[in-house]
Amino acid sequence: MWKNEKKAGVVIKMDDKIVLKAENLEKTFGAGKKAVKAVDGVSFAVREKEIFALLGPNGAGKTTTVKMLLNLVSPDKGSIQIFGEDMPKVQKEVMKEIGTLLEGSRNLYWHMTVRENVYYFANLRGKSAREVKDDMEMWAERLRIQDKLEEEVGKLSRGMQQKAAIICALATKPKLLILDELLLGLDIITRFEVEKLVKELKEISTLIISSHDLRFIEKVSDRILIINKGKVVAEGTASELRHKISYAKYRFTLRKNEESRYLEELKSIRGVEISFYEGNIDTDILELTFEKPELIYDVFDIFRKFSVIPVEIDNLGEPFEEIFKSFVEGGENK
Repeated sequence: MWKNEKKAGVVIKMDDKIVLKAENLEKTFGAGKKAVKAVDGVSFAVREKEIFALLGPNGAGKTTTVKMLLNLVSPDKGSIQIFGEDMPKVQKEVMKEIGTLLEGSRNLYWHMTVRENVYYFANLRGKSAREVKDDMEMWAERLRIQDKLEEEVGKLSRGMQQKAAIICALATKPKLLILDELLLGLDIITRFEVEKLVKELKEISTLIISSHDLRFIEKVSDRILIINKGKVVAEGTASELRHKISYAKYRFTLRKNEESRYLEELKSIRGVEISFYEGNIDTDILELTFEKPELIYDVFDIFRKFSVIPVEIDNLGEPFEEIFKSFVEGGENK
């Protein structure tokens, strides 16, 4: 357990139960001019029964970070603790309590059936076929793959292989789930089912999820770690990340005003941008983007000056995609 300490933008308190702690992880592939630093000083802590998301563009270092957590790739520097134990010293015992999903269903044997895969990986975690049979069948039914349990994984579609890999991760009731690109290959209906499933799993497990699906991450995660070019650029809840990027966007429906000079004055406000304008017979529709939310009061001053009357005001917020883009392009100092 960490003492009160700030890491990557979050304060870890003494009474927080930390399931996983990574400190200053670094990994470089290649050497000399061909060297690529995939992970550069990544630190974070994951609390019990939370859904912690790793988010970043392709090549950001998410999968390499996941592989280091699972000791599939050794870090050049840094340390990892899981359940309070130093990795990889006690890897065998700790891994029994971890369910994993690797990108591209790489934790499956293609020549074995779905059922054989589930039983095999359960056995590696010290559980018998009898102990996991009911859970396997329950998850198979939830994911609509119950009629594929006796088929070889290599003969299944990409989506069915992903479902099989998910069942392998869940069947042993692990205390910690590490799921890399969870939604890969899944159809839209299954994606919504997995979304519900993830929220349910929080009651019994701690989850670390990596995904490219921003909507999914925003909806299910308790905290998000954004990585870009191997470095942590932000950490927090979706709401906290929105607050750090202080842009705001409003749509104003205005009673028709023949005096158009107010538009020119709006354009002169530094930090306010007219992103959309449409003039109609009875109303004008105006969308404004604000670098600072308080700039809306300057807009109201101009409205009063030119007797512009708002009929309706809608807060459009800021799409999470734009928040993510802001951090990736410029970090927290943007």
